[in-house]
Amino acid sequence: MVLSVVAVFAVAGCTSGAGSAVGGEPRDAAGLTQAEVAELSLEEEFGLAAKRYSEIESVLDEAQLQVSDDAWRWNGGDVLPSAGGPGSFGEPLPGADGDKSYYFRVGRTLRPEGASGAVANLEPMSSYFDEKGWKYGTRESDTKSEVRADTGDGWWLTYTVRDNGQYSLVVYSELYWTNDAGELRLAIGKRDVTPFPEESLPGEHEPFPTWSDPVQP
Repeated sequence: MVLSVVAVFAVAGCTSGAGSAVGGEPRDAAGLTQAEVAELSLEEEFGLAAKRYSEIESVLDEAQLQVSDDAWRWNGGDVLPSAGGPGSFGEPLPGADGDKSYYFRVGRTLRPEGASGAVANLEPMSSYFDEKGWKYGTRESDTKSEVRADTGDGWWLTYTVRDNGQYSLVVYSELYWTNDAGELRLAIGKRDVTPFPEESLPGEHEPFPTWSDPVQP
C-alpha cells in the first residue's frame, strides 16, 4: 500500500505494537508492559534480546535478497542494542528513555555495478513491500532516493540509493522495555568476542553470544 511520504511516516506506527496500551499501561514492540519486564531477571532479558536479534536478522536477510545475493558490506556490528527514547521508530512509548528502553538496528551497504542512484533502482524493494502488504513511502533529494516501510509488527526498513553508487539497507526495531539498558548492553558486550566481518552474504550473521559464554573483563 503506497502512501505519501508525510502520511506513511506519520501514521504507519499506529499499526505497530510499541506504544499500544492495554489496561492503561503502554506496551512495547513485543507486547510487554514495563511492569511485566520489571519481573524479569537480567538473564531472561538477555534471552529475549537474543530472540529479537534473530528476528531482525531474518527481516534483513529476506529484504537483501530482493536486491542482490552478492556480498554486502557491514557498517558496524549488529549484536549490541541501542539505547531507546524519543525519536525512535514507531508509535511513541510513553515513559521510555535511554535507561529503560532499547532497540536493534542492523544495516548493510552495496555498490552494484553501474549503480547511479536512479530512483527506478528502488523498484525491487518497493515491489517487495507491495507483496508484503506493508505501508511505505518514498522521498527524493538531489543526491539520494529512499523508500521506507513499516511492517506493522515492530520493524521498519529503509532502502536508500545514492548517486555515488552506494546503496544501503537498514532495519530498525521499535522500542523494547528493559530494566537497565546499560546493564543489558554490558551483559551482551562482555560475552561478544566475535568481530563483525567487513562483508557477508545475505543470511550470514554475527553470532549472538549465549549467557553461559565467558564474561570478558
